[in-house]
Amino acid sequence: MDRDGFYNEQLEIFKETGKPTRAVEVVQTLLFSPDGEILLQKRSRRKNHNPGMLDKTMGGHITFGDSSNYTVMAETLQELEVPSFVLPNEEDFKKTFKLLRDYTNTSAIVQFVDSKVYNSKKIMNKELVEIANKYYFYLGVYNGSIRPSDKEAAGVLFYNYDIFLEEMAEEPESFTHDLRFFINKYSTKIKQFLAELN
Repeated sequence: MDRDGFYNEQLEIFKETGKPTRAVEVVQTLLFSPDGEILLQKRSRRKNHNPGMLDKTMGGHITFGDSSNYTVMAETLQELEVPSFVLPNEEDFKKTFKLLRDYTNTSAIVQFVDSKVYNSKKIMNKELVEIANKYYFYLGVYNGSIRPSDKEAAGVLFYNYDIFLEEMAEEPESFTHDLRFFINKYSTKIKQFLAELN
């Protein structure tokens, strides 16, 4: 189904019933530097969803026929202009990170973590709505420069993780619901992931 058609349909259904009826498949990715900084995307003010807010490093809709792993590779190029190695599990990630650790300034190394369905809250046309997402969640490492696409992001910030957590707690409205959801749901996994980077 056309992406805009899906959102228009689900927006109307949410206004009528207060809940979504169908889910869209998406990838959601958090990248960290090897020393534990989180990379956050400042969403463009031209975006239809959550304009101007701080968000995950990257995310995107899965095109029919594409895999989630392929979509992550495409999104790192489209949103960050960074190539990536996407690994299906933690074991392959660890081996690849060990092999390519000195090259994380030129390529991201990303691992699949989990997939579930949940209702994502988004600001659309200045209204808070719920859209069902079947998400594929990824964690990765990258330590190089980024040139975000003008239409995709206003910029990408390297953020000290502890300071980020403090600011998110103090000013949650500056951060997307998705970002807050993934940080809270996978807090233990993220801590383990960061510990393994050292």
